[in-house]
Parts: sequence; structure tokens; C-alpha cells
Amino acid sequence: MNILVIQGSPYGGSFSHANAQAYAQAARRKGHKVEMIDLSQEDFDPVLRYGYVKHMEDESAPKRYQSMVARADHLVFVFPIWWAGEPAILKGWLDRVLTPQFAYRYESSLKSEGLLRGKTAQIISSSHGPAFVSKMFGSTVTRWKYSILKFCGIKFTGASILGRIDSKVDTPERREAFTQKICKTVPSIK
Repeated sequence: MNILVIQGSPYGGSFSHANAQAYAQAARRKGHKVEMIDLSQEDFDPVLRYGYVKHMEDESAPKRYQSMVARADHLVFVFPIWWAGEPAILKGWLDRVLTPQFAYRYESSLKSEGLLRGKTAQIISSSHGPAFVSKMFGSTVTRWKYSILKFCGIKFTGASILGRIDSKVDTPERREAFTQKICKTVPSIK
């Protein structure tokens, strides 16, 4: 299976970054082909300056990312939850990569078609708030599941969220246990 890990924290020393690396290593150990987009290391302009009215001057990074998405069978989005959503750099990645005619198309003003059918995706995240808040209906996970992934034709396979980061209950052992848990979510090769 071809797995694409998208690390969406802008900080290379983050818990999200460590989890993305651990997941990728676990997937490689299971025999998967793994590619990674590490937005903390990429020279990527996340601002969609003209909406979808016209193309930006440099579309090379989004085109490269689209090729990676096209090759992937399974996508893994790893990011911290800030203000009930993903960091701005990951939101900009979505804006510039999951574009009309690549990820979806409108059949009419009321009907769209997801063009990335056959792919699956999961979310690995952390939050200062309790994990259940991010999983409630109308929350971060709901938005990703329906308004992003399903809209593009991608089947959502689940979300692993460690809440209460940097609280009194947070410990290095708790974080390590979460990292081990997410590594067990790597799909088996069929």
C-alpha cells in the first residue's frame, strides 16, 4: 500500500511532527511504501491569493503534492488542533492542493463529485482541550470527515486524538503510549 503522511504542524519540534515520523517508520516496517510531506520543512506558500479565479504564479509545489496524493492509497493527516481546526499552513495546503478538477468537481450548483475515490484517510491529532470535544458532532473531526475527505471522495477510517496536552495529566509516558497506539493503526498489507 502507498501511504502519504502529511505533517501539518509548522513547528518541526512538535509532538505532531514526532508522531508523523513514528507513524511513517511503523508503516515502513510493515512493508508499506511511504511518502511524507512535512509542512514544517517545506518552502510552501499556503495562501490562495486569488481563490480559484486564477492560478498563482508558482504552482510547482501544489502540483507535486497532487502527484503524491494521486499515488497514495491511504493518507494520514497529523496536526495539532488550534482554535478548533488545523494550523493555517495545513488549511492552506488543503486550499491549494485539493482543488477543483483534481479533488472534486461540481456537476450542478447543488451536486458535486469527489474525484479521489478509492483512497482512505485518517487523522492523528492532539489538543489542549479534551479529545472528546474534537470528536463531537460539528467539531474538527466532523468537518474533516464530511466537508473535506468525503467531499473529495476519500473514505475516512478514523481519528486518534490525544487531548489535554500540556495539562496536569500530561506526561512523557502518556505521550509515548499515544504514539505507540497510533503506530498500531497502520493498515495491514493485504
